[in-house]
Amino acid sequence: MQNRRKIKFILSLISAGIVLCSCSSAACSDKPVYPVGGPKVAEELQNIPYQGYEDFWEWIGRVDKLRQELEI
Repeated sequence: MQNRRKIKFILSLISAGIVLCSCSSAACSDKPVYPVGGPKVAEELQNIPYQGYEDFWEWIGRVDKLRQELEI
């Protein structure tokens, strides 16, 4: 149960970061800024197992693909 709360909290932070960082000023720029999680987020993600969280990891993969596309 504690892990589920932790994951929901992490997902909430990721979602909020994407929304808050998608515009660099009052009017959105042409290219949104991709929020980087940093080392603390990476450390927390290392503790989430793949088994039982397949949907989460698939979503993380799509977010990473978006990051790669935004860099192009």
